[in-house]
Amino acid sequence: MSIPDLDAASTSAGSAKALVKGLALVDLVADSGRPLRLVDLVEASGVPRPTALRLLEVLCRAEVLRVDADGRYGLGPRVAAWGQSFLDRLDLRSQAVDLMEELVDISGETCFLGVVDNQQVLYLAAVNSPQPVRPSARPGFRNPLHCTGIGKVLLSGMADADVRGLLVPPLERRTENTITDPDAVLAHLARVRERGYAIDEIENEEGVRCVAAPVRDHTGAVIAGLSVSAPAYRFSTDDLHRLAPDVLRVTAELSRRLGGLPPTASGTDRPSPTTSERSTR
Repeated sequence: MSIPDLDAASTSAGSAKALVKGLALVDLVADSGRPLRLVDLVEASGVPRPTALRLLEVLCRAEVLRVDADGRYGLGPRVAAWGQSFLDRLDLRSQAVDLMEELVDISGETCFLGVVDNQQVLYLAAVNSPQPVRPSARPGFRNPLHCTGIGKVLLSGMADADVRGLLVPPLERRTENTITDPDAVLAHLARVRERGYAIDEIENEEGVRCVAAPVRDHTGAVIAGLSVSAPAYRFSTDDLHRLAPDVLRVTAELSRRLGGLPPTASGTDRPSPTTSERSTR
């Protein structure tokens, strides 16, 4: 039996500790909205000043950090290269599938993932309900933006002027509940932004309800929507709002996987349907 190299093991342990401390310094710089001085980094990290100086020198040589003429540390160009490489390798569908399956397990209903394409919702993925009766959309299928849950959350991430550019009258009336007035759609989107999720109250397809929430990228922009849809006879309006926190939790996790910003508190509570929403049904 070979005798362990205690010096090598000690060196390895020391290197690991140095790596952890170095990453802590990088995290502090990344989380700050401004470059940080050495004294700030030492105070916030608890790393001794001589150790911090050595680590910062290595990080700057590797271009993970950079230091300006005033001795303040910011992120270096290598971080940008790593970040872009990470983003380039992301596949929205593959990142979403297990989370969509989780929602199907929770709800027993069908889950869809969609994006904006050619002024419509383009469905990228679907995980079907085990129920024999279920919504008919499938990957590659398209639906309008103004009357679908996913479409509404996609629109909610845009400026009103951009939304108006997509809501070209006459808006298609898919059911008697479809909102076809662009001004009314904009008013509805204000509520979607406020609570963080959207509902389709039998507005796109007869006999189908839906609840959806947005997926965000590393800039905070809405890049996709994820929904749970089901026949209305087994998916009540109350069910929509009861399921909303699970949909929000799953889309927050998908956003995190995509490098997205943390969700705000807005939209995390389950409100009751408003009078104005009832009036559009």
